Amino acid sequence: MGEFDHIVAALDASPVTAAFREMVESNDFSSLDKNTAKRHHFVPQFLLRGFAEAHRGKDCIFQMETRSRRAPTREEVRTVAWQQELYAVPNEDGEMSNRNEGYLALVENYAAPALRHLLDDPASLSPGERATIAFYVALQTMRTPAAAGQITTIANAAFQTWGSEFFSDRRTFAEQYRDFFEDGASEDEIEQFRQETIAQMRDGRLRLSGRAAALSTGLTHAIDNVPMLIEFDWTLLQAPGGFITSDRGYAIHDPTPPYPWAWQAILSSENSETTVPLSDKACLLMRPVLGGGLTVRDASTHEVETINLRTYGWADEYVYGRTQGALVAVRTASRRRPTDVIRPKPFTQVALLESDPDDNSLAETNRRRGWPAQLPNAQGELCDYIVVPSDKPNAEQWALADELTERRARRRAGVGPDEPFEGRITNTPLHPST
Repeated sequence: MGEFDHIVAALDASPVTAAFREMVESNDFSSLDKNTAKRHHFVPQFLLRGFAEAHRGKDCIFQMETRSRRAPTREEVRTVAWQQELYAVPNEDGEMSNRNEGYLALVENYAAPALRHLLDDPASLSPGERATIAFYVALQTMRTPAAAGQITTIANAAFQTWGSEFFSDRRTFAEQYRDFFEDGASEDEIEQFRQETIAQMRDGRLRLSGRAAALSTGLTHAIDNVPMLIEFDWTLLQAPGGFITSDRGYAIHDPTPPYPWAWQAILSSENSETTVPLSDKACLLMRPVLGGGLTVRDASTHEVETINLRTYGWADEYVYGRTQGALVAVRTASRRRPTDVIRPKPFTQVALLESDPDDNSLAETNRRRGWPAQLPNAQGELCDYIVVPSDKPNAEQWALADELTERRARRRAGVGPDEPFEGRITNTPLHPST
């Protein structure tokens, strides 16, 4: 047998795979398009019911804001963690399509019984059910409004990188400007337009948008993580009660990131931990330790609190629990244990610059921060680097990266600062997970 045959077998045994294979082979996705829901839940109602209790004949849950000190309020499950037509996108005819919502609903229909089986009888969980749960977890990490914002941030970082490259080539830019706008434009007019466009990209006035497109992209890429999640080490943590969830539905903590600025991801390091609360009495802990194991154990009171603090930190706006007391206890613990409130780090773009033996200022700045002085590129050569967080425009850092790149290139070529210079900046960013 091949090394990954068991993963392929698990995927083949999942009803999610079978359903989508049938659609692809028949090229018929009409069943997804028939979904008419307008209220799109980004945390499934079936999951929220694991934290709910009956109140006046309805499933209710307590909701608490994380950005205020307001007391938790009791809400119906169907009225929380949703947005109107969140996943609707224009189809080929320009009409709004509900296909993404139908896609998620299909996965939920199979994930709900698989997760119930995991909670009720984990020892008999089948490989196909494990794959189905992996589908659910992968999609959950990319289906929330917060995820859409994250994807848009990444797209804009790539857009900034592209802009730094394209607009640095003055001659090509001038030629294309004259082709598209005005053949008789002067060099000064073109240069003024170029500089203003660069400034708009750096300070955030010119940026990409489109939440629906971002969510569609995220859902597509989420599937790439399913085989890894199947192979991860799973631990089902059980407690008498007290687990909470959030409007993300999961949290990630990486105690050993590859770099101090690296954002947390399910595979950002071998010690990364992804927690998915499944009910007030159970939480799934997933680690990138290959082997596909499943362990069931009791969680201590301290461990429940630790996981809840991660859930609290990763919440976009709200956390949810079975009781007011559970939510208030987490808020109180967040003040007692602030360092354990793990929050998502902002995405960072790391620009690598060819080192300059006459200029070690960047290396010294990074060393003073406790960071590596330099980083290797794909060829193993040590380079200077600038870390640009994407939680705000950071125009000054983008400008510094571009200016240093051009200055060093001119020096190597023996071209003065005021002389014409052919060519363009080439950016070599590190992988987004770093």
